[in-house]
Formats: sequence, C-alpha cells, structure tokens
Amino acid sequence: MLRRSLYFGLRSRHVFRLLANKNYLNILPNIQRNYASVGAAKKFEFQAEIDSLLDIVAKSLYSDQEVFIRELIANASDALEKRRYLEMGDKAGPVQEIPFEIRIDCDVKNRKLVFTDTGIGMNEEELVGLLGTIAKSGSKSFRSDEEKAESLIGQFGVGFYSAFVVSDKVRVTTRKVDEPTGHVWTWSGGKQFEVEEDLTTQIGTKIELWLKDSEAAKFVQAEKVADVINKYSYFISVPIFLNGERINVMSALWMMKPSETTQEMHDTLFKHLVTTHHPHLRDDRPQYTFQYQTDFPINIRALFYVPSKKVSQFEFSADSQHETGISLYNQRVLIKPNAKELLPRFLRFLIGVVDSEDIPLNLSREMLQMDLIIEKIRNILKDRCIHFLVEQLKKDRIKYTEFYKGYSLFLKEGILTDQSNQTKEDIAQLLLFESSNTRSGTSTSLSEYVERMQTDQKCIYYLYAPSRQLAETSPYYEMFDKRFEVLFLTDPADELVFLAMPQFHMKQIQSVEQWVKDEGVSKDENKEVTRDPVKKEFLTWLKDSLGSVRVTDVKPNTSQSEHPFMITISSDAGAARHMLRIAQIKEMEHLVYLNPVLHVNFTHPLIQGLQKLYKKEPELALKISEQVYDNALISAGLLKDSSKMVGRLNKILADLLQLNTVKSTIITP
Repeated sequence: MLRRSLYFGLRSRHVFRLLANKNYLNILPNIQRNYASVGAAKKFEFQAEIDSLLDIVAKSLYSDQEVFIRELIANASDALEKRRYLEMGDKAGPVQEIPFEIRIDCDVKNRKLVFTDTGIGMNEEELVGLLGTIAKSGSKSFRSDEEKAESLIGQFGVGFYSAFVVSDKVRVTTRKVDEPTGHVWTWSGGKQFEVEEDLTTQIGTKIELWLKDSEAAKFVQAEKVADVINKYSYFISVPIFLNGERINVMSALWMMKPSETTQEMHDTLFKHLVTTHHPHLRDDRPQYTFQYQTDFPINIRALFYVPSKKVSQFEFSADSQHETGISLYNQRVLIKPNAKELLPRFLRFLIGVVDSEDIPLNLSREMLQMDLIIEKIRNILKDRCIHFLVEQLKKDRIKYTEFYKGYSLFLKEGILTDQSNQTKEDIAQLLLFESSNTRSGTSTSLSEYVERMQTDQKCIYYLYAPSRQLAETSPYYEMFDKRFEVLFLTDPADELVFLAMPQFHMKQIQSVEQWVKDEGVSKDENKEVTRDPVKKEFLTWLKDSLGSVRVTDVKPNTSQSEHPFMITISSDAGAARHMLRIAQIKEMEHLVYLNPVLHVNFTHPLIQGLQKLYKKEPELALKISEQVYDNALISAGLLKDSSKMVGRLNKILADLLQLNTVKSTIITP
C-alpha cells in the first residue's frame, strides 16, 4: 500500500514538472484561493494561465475524448465503494435507504450530459481541495485514512479533468453522507470556479456537463454514450442507468469464483468480448475456458477463452502483425482493449480479460508503465496458460487434438521466439507428432515419448518428411536402428522447433539423418573399395561425372537397401532445408554450402546396371546417374528445383528405347 501511494505521488509531481517545462512554473502556488463572498457563493480565482494549464492536462493525458465518460463513471464507482465501505466497516454510520447506482441522462436540446451517483458525496472542504487542485486524488486520500478500502480505482486525481476537454461549463452538486447540507461547485471556463451551499441536495454527487458545440456534442446522444459504456464500463459492479434504462446487465465473471459461473454465462461474455473488439469471431464460442485468480505475490483476476474457430496459415501470418485479444481492466473498468504487454505474442489467439489492482498505469490510465510488476504478471500468466493446456492434453486427448490442429503454429512460434530454454521445454509439452510406435493418424507427445525410451537410448530421434509414408520409405529411416522410436515430422515448422530446442527433459534431440551420418554408415566400407578396383573405378567416374558441386565425395554403402543413392551433408539437414525454403538461391548454388557426400548402394540392381553401362554408353549412364542423384536429393528434402527432372527422364526413356531398337536390329536376321 505504501509503495503504491508513493508511486502515484511521485507520478503526480512528475506531471507538474513536465508542465513546468512549458513555462508553467510554480503551478501549485499559482492557484490563488482568494475567498470573495458573492451572496451565498464563494469565488476561487485562478491565475490567468489556468485555462492553458487545464488544456494541457486534459489534452496531453487523454488521447481520445470519449474517455471522460469512463473517468466520471470510475469516480462514481469509487464514491459508491467508499459509501459501501463506511456502512459495512468498523466505523459504520447509519445505513442510507438509497440504492447503490449510477445514472446518466442525456439532454439533447440543451447539449447537456448529467452523471448522478448515490455514493459518499463531498463536503465543501473536499470540493475545494479535490476539484480545485489538479492531481489531487480523493481515492488516494481515502486510502491513506482507510487502509482496507482497496477496491477504489480513482487513484490518479486527473480523471475529473477529462471532462474539460468536451465541456464549456461543469457543475458539480454534492452532499456527503452525514452532512446536513450540500454544495454546488461551478466552473464556466475562464479564471475561476464558485462553491455555494445547497439545502436541497440529496446524498451523492451529480455532475452536469454542458458540451462544447463541436465534435464533443456527439456525446449527448444516448447511442454514443451507450457505446462508450459498453466498451469501458460495462462490468462496473453497480447498476448504470442510461436515460432510465439499465445498460450493464452482465457480471464480471473474472471477479467471481469459478463455481459461481456457468457455461452459458461464459458464452455470453465471450460473445460480448469478441463483438466489441474481435467481430470476426462473433459467431464463434469458446473451445476452452480458463480462469485464474491470485492475490499473492500480485493481485490478478484473469479469464481466458480459446476460440473454436481454426486458424488458417494465411490468417496466422496476417494475425502475427495484429494485437492481442486480451483486455486490461482495473476493478472492472477497461484500461486497454489490446494489452500486448500482458502475454507473450504466441498466446495472442486467446480472448479474455486481465484485471489487476497492482498494474501500474500512467496518470490517464491509458498506457502501461513497463516495470517489474508487468514482467512478473506476464510470466505468471504465461506459465499458468501453458499449465492449463498441458492439463487439457492429459484430460481429453480428442478435444485437445482439435485445438492443436487450429493453434499448433502459435505454440511452435513460442518455442522459436522465446529466449528461455525452460519456456521452450514447457511449450514443447504441448506438441504432438506421429511416431514409429503409433498407428497412422495417432499422435504422441514428447513427454510420452520420453517415458517409452529404451534404457540404452541417449537421444530423442526424429525424421522430417512431407508425409508419414515418405518418412517410412526414407533411405535414412531404412538404415536406422529400429529398436528406437522415431518421431515423424511432417510440418516444416516442427523441424525448426527441434533446431531451436536441442533437448527435452535432459534428453538430446537428434535427427535420424544425423544418426545415419554418425553411426549408420560402416567405417569399413572404404577398405572394401580399396580391395575392389572395379568398384573404385566406378566411384571415381561418378564423382568426376557429377562434378565437385554435386558431390564432394563418393562412398560405398553395402547395407541392404531399396535406394541406390543416399546423400549426407556436412551441416544439419534441417537447417539446410530451412535455408532452401527462405533463401533466394539459384539452381545448384546451395550445394556449394552443403558439401554433399554420395553413398552408393552396390547391392541395388540399378547401380549394378550402371556399372555395366557407364563405359559402353557414358552419356546415357550420366543422365541416369543425374536422375538418381536428384531422386536422392528429393529424399533428403534438398532439391531446389525439380523442373528439369521431367525433361531429363524423357530423354533417358528415348535413349533406352533407341538403344533397345539397335540391339533388336542387330539380333534380328
């Protein structure tokens, strides 16, 4: 409490220092309280530059004129909370037989807007002290006197002055609880305001605004006022009546216990939130509902919804530039509709509310002050959201799988963009993959994979391919030790995720291609070639014919395989594939950086045929070798452009037909 009071006190003095830089020096002494009796009224004169001072305060602190409605409703709510506290607390006075409510009336003819509350009211001293001094907060003073009055939001002392942006004249009529008479405070522009006694005033406060004959005049229209209330103040805990009709009929569910809410209530709130700020989701309903409440170490009341609507690749790319779906509230009053500071970007698909008394704001309530509190709240909410989704994964796999289909890209983005390795691992718990141990169409998580690992297994193994079928027929998977489970990655983003996250639960993550390069290729195969001059000569021809760009080395592969060629590269295959996707590289240029090694399967019939052909028909043998080489690049996901393969294949077939015709002519008498 002390920290907060000091904070806002310092912020108030900071505003005056800023104003002083504009030659408004010694502002507080410039407010001259020269009491001059004019009948029953007392005049309070200001120095000549007070008009400019108020203009600076109002226009510099509030970016949108409409917020004056929010601020006056917030002040009224504070007054009602003060009255409620006094009637219920240890110093309780007599209970007033007056309902707790806020009324707003629009007088279109006179261009007048009236705000009336049945709150605690003000006496003459408070009228002069609070309304006559900018940045003097009644709520703040009340806090210092009553430590338990913690539900007040008028902490900044400038909310009332937002009305000066839109008004030519302001009149405040008020009577404090237990006071015999009321008072009227009037400002009509210019250099002074008046305070006079009023014997007829009822308990509470009435603020009358005569709106300027300008753009501000639109706020006398009930429809416009209703829009602003729906946007900012719809969830105020007391009833708000607009021209006699109650306008706020929905409860702030995030302030309630989860046991007190129903799914129907959440559906209604979700529709309200998306209609106001995300109209493209107005026909949707929440797939998941997550509520989180805590008072330690920071006061947080959060309620999040996951829309049922699936997000397409296009929408994901476009949405990455948009703002979040989280709205910041302070005691049920909207402060910021798109509070990007409260959640990391990868959780921007969430729709919901964060309400906290501990979030520091600037004097106009409109801009968050990034500090340790914001960072702490952000980390708490991030961790709680991840934990909630992990629980949903365990609770209902079918429902979670549907969620994953729509929002997996956001989760993967989180792993790629977050700097914390712990956060990467936390998010990774939410990822799903098919694997060699699951049926087609059935997925597993990384946590489940780790639980099934063999006792002698050191790594988590994965293989990228456009489909499971291609993965299972890959030359790399063919050579892999089948005792170990392999995760099949079919989304290019999955491979990037594993590149960004080298381990999970203290287990290294390794591609099957890397395993093949390190352990799958026999170290004794070169010795065999040395003993077989025919194979050695053929490998030399292949290397020379394909050229140094295509291959840096050619090695034998004597394992039983259905693939004639296999390629390994010096760098990580996943990183190389990503480079091909994003880089503007000309044909074959990328091979210069990959240093490909060609592994030749001498047990394959095609290689055995090439060995017989390359001396007799070297041109045809080269075309076939290039075709099979490109096939190997496709299997490795490293072929940049496959357009030439079709033309080359047609030439190969034509040459084979011609060769067959020649042979038939020679054989036939």
